[in-house]
Amino acid sequence: MEAEELLKELAVTMLGDEVLPVLEILLKGKSELTDDEIARMLNVKVNNVRRTLYMLADHGLVRYKRTRDRETGWYLYYWRANTDQVNEILLNRKREMVQKLKMRLEFETNNTFYICPEDGSRYIFDEAFENEFKCPRCGTSLVYYEVERVREVIERKIRQLEEEINVETKSNFG
Repeated sequence: MEAEELLKELAVTMLGDEVLPVLEILLKGKSELTDDEIARMLNVKVNNVRRTLYMLADHGLVRYKRTRDRETGWYLYYWRANTDQVNEILLNRKREMVQKLKMRLEFETNNTFYICPEDGSRYIFDEAFENEFKCPRCGTSLVYYEVERVREVIERKIRQLEEEINVETKSNFG
């Protein structure tokens, strides 16, 4: 997939469709643009553009260069899409996902669960005990829930992501 398309897909996945107009302007422009220029091109308020740019920058999807205007003394920010860092952004997202999955695996491993056979609500032991092993929603008796399959799926996904990270790290830096 082309870096620009990948960057747009990442932006939508992480931040939603509303960031696309600003990102597309930056991707079309061959030079860096100020927030004022982008706002004029989109015919929207500059504050909305700035908010979007900061969200994109927080996720590494865009970057800026700051200079001082000699006449006014104000700082000017020149923005551009961060297409050359797409692979590193993806790697970081995968690393974050591995960390979250490991936390989830730890939670699944360290707790005992009970489930309502009627509505599928799941409760940890303490919640089930407090409710006398009855569903607080419908009153049905809770049944023990075996999490081994859930743990297996999480472990498999962790291994898959770690393998992808290793392969991509070696191909990018090796």
